[in-house]
Amino acid sequence: MKILVLGGTRFVGRAIVRRLLREGHNVTILNRGISPDSFATRVRRVVGDRRDPDTLRRAVAKGDYDAVVDVTAYRGEETSAALEAFRTITGHFIHISTAAVYLIREGLFPPFREEDFAGRLSPRPSADRSSWLYAYHKRRCEEVLQRAWEEDRFPSTSLRLPMVIGPGDYTRRADAYLERLASGGPLLLPDGGLNSWGFLWVEDVAETVVTNLANSNAFGQAYNLGQREAISLRQFLDLASHALGAAARLISIPTEWLDAVGLGTGFSPFSHHHDILLDCRAAEEDLLFRSTPPVTWMAQLVDDFRRRWTGTVEAFASTRAFELTLAREMAPIRLPSLTAAADATR
Repeated sequence: MKILVLGGTRFVGRAIVRRLLREGHNVTILNRGISPDSFATRVRRVVGDRRDPDTLRRAVAKGDYDAVVDVTAYRGEETSAALEAFRTITGHFIHISTAAVYLIREGLFPPFREEDFAGRLSPRPSADRSSWLYAYHKRRCEEVLQRAWEEDRFPSTSLRLPMVIGPGDYTRRADAYLERLASGGPLLLPDGGLNSWGFLWVEDVAETVVTNLANSNAFGQAYNLGQREAISLRQFLDLASHALGAAARLISIPTEWLDAVGLGTGFSPFSHHHDILLDCRAAEEDLLFRSTPPVTWMAQLVDDFRRRWTGTVEAFASTRAFELTLAREMAPIRLPSLTAAADATR
């Protein structure tokens, strides 16, 4: 099949392109050409900003596409422009969305279901608006595609992803924990690490996209993708320390205390005020989606980490000295409620 990927050189997009090439598809990638890749002449390239109409015209000029996979749309107008450009020359438009679309809905409790998308939104916060705006604009992307399906039967599918994890994550979120564990710690654990995630292994995203390129039953639909197992951050660290063969030196500390001393939780990117859990039964039935178990992907994640690690803490490291100072001061203090609650999850 002839496939166009908008993006395609970083993390999720790169995993999708690699899988497409392994399956023998004819792949074109459209991106700014900033991130290096190893695809060489195995892909055709359109270099430019997707927001530039001339860039989209050059992609259109390369002919019809059996499917377009959009990894890099973050605003509704970007999706609208792509839809107009490829409306008549693609058989399926797959939009990579996010589970964050549920987090700005009022009155929702996990696990989130696809039908929970519709409804009243929470008010836009006056401070720290970036996460709210990210979710809001990704919702707009989905709404553009949904209208196009309802009005013109434009064949699109949205995939809502939670925290994607795997080798090649340019954000280095998992490395923030693996480096601290491998170095012997200590590792501060906001609120005991009790917030839960339904992580998603990056290769499961690629598998689902590539096996559903021609799935007409998915047209006009949005699907949750996520692992079956809900694991807390503390359980994530238990799995990681076991795979590393390193004892975890964890110090539980309330988020309020971290904020009060000016450290915050930025050093712990998997700490979150919400439990991010998805009901993925629709994807399992319609897309034949299957998730890789955490024990399996953790072993692969740690193997990749061992090959790359330089022996020092570099990911999210700007606050490391402050963390160590706070850890020394906190070590003698036991917080019975947090300690007991955290131990109960092990």
